[in-house]
Amino acid sequence: MKRKKPLEDIVVLDLTRVLAGPYCSMILANLGAKIIKVERPETGDDSRSFGPYKNGQSAYFVSLNRGKKSIAIDLKKPEGRQIIKELTKVSDIVLENFRPGTMRKLGLPYDVLSKINPRVIYAAVSGFGHTGPYSVKPAYDMIAQALGGIMSITGQPGGEPTRVGSSIGDIIAGMFGAIGIIAALYERVFTCKGQMVDVAMLDGQVAVLENAIARYAISGEVPGPIGSRHPSITPFGGFKTKNSWVIIACGNQAIWEKFCKAVDREDLLEVEEFKTNEKRTENYEKIKPILDEIILQKTTEEWLKILESNGVPSSAINTVDKLFNDPQVKARKMIIETEQPDMGKIHVAGNPIKLSTLTEEVVTDPAPKIGEHTVEILKTYLNYTD
Repeated sequence: MKRKKPLEDIVVLDLTRVLAGPYCSMILANLGAKIIKVERPETGDDSRSFGPYKNGQSAYFVSLNRGKKSIAIDLKKPEGRQIIKELTKVSDIVLENFRPGTMRKLGLPYDVLSKINPRVIYAAVSGFGHTGPYSVKPAYDMIAQALGGIMSITGQPGGEPTRVGSSIGDIIAGMFGAIGIIAALYERVFTCKGQMVDVAMLDGQVAVLENAIARYAISGEVPGPIGSRHPSITPFGGFKTKNSWVIIACGNQAIWEKFCKAVDREDLLEVEEFKTNEKRTENYEKIKPILDEIILQKTTEEWLKILESNGVPSSAINTVDKLFNDPQVKARKMIIETEQPDMGKIHVAGNPIKLSTLTEEVVTDPAPKIGEHTVEILKTYLNYTD
């Protein structure tokens, strides 16, 4: 029988809530994994109380938990913890995002669950990881962005510390968690054994600082916020036009030459201070007002036509509403419509991982109600009877 998705035989026992963990299991679900979502009775995942709402349901929760099956379990009760142990026997992955030490207090740490199922992959996504002096501290996205250095290089020069617009502290941890899980699944093919995957939100932020670490290590200068420009490439950023803004990215010398030709300023190619990317970046304060004056002469639409026809990477700045009608976003199915009981049609992000063998790119089944599949899960996986 032809497989529809690469992870369709994988069972994930998902004890996570809010964002980092659910984002991780959402990635796995889009790749075919079966997600058993463990929720507290009555209240469920914390994100069920996050807006915006439609007919009493959280769009935030729905966007992250499509197609997952919910079982209501009280982990504080012995019988609840016993069910977790039984489900571990039939699961490929146990995924949790509790503060380190919580699962041990519950009697459900990796060393216990791995004895129950030596093949199980135990993935822990937390604020600071399971080692180090901060490991037991609580963390949210904002804290990870702050301690991880991202906030220190985001925003305008001289401005207040600025959080990145989306919760990348959580999201990046969820992505790295999924990568670690898939790597562990591949290794299990050869070893027949599971392992622990330990991912920290702080680690994820440090990992995506790009060249900020190298810049400081080499120059000794502490990177700071510089708006939309790039610290090592010029011109590479946003410029005000007659009616809006345009992004221009001259990523190499050839593109810089195309840009100068496109804006009818080939004389800039002869200016010694602007002859190389290194010199343009060093002399940013000199070249910026020249470029500002040039770009301000036309509208964004006019510049896009000119720049694109000359092979200069450029774009407008889309607001979220414009994404819904962007032809490229539509072509890539990156905003999809799905049905949710009691909510009707809603729009969610599509799957950015395009595999040629995927017949369905994203889970469109509805997000569950709290404990909606408790009986089904107990019967299907543990052979419980009425």
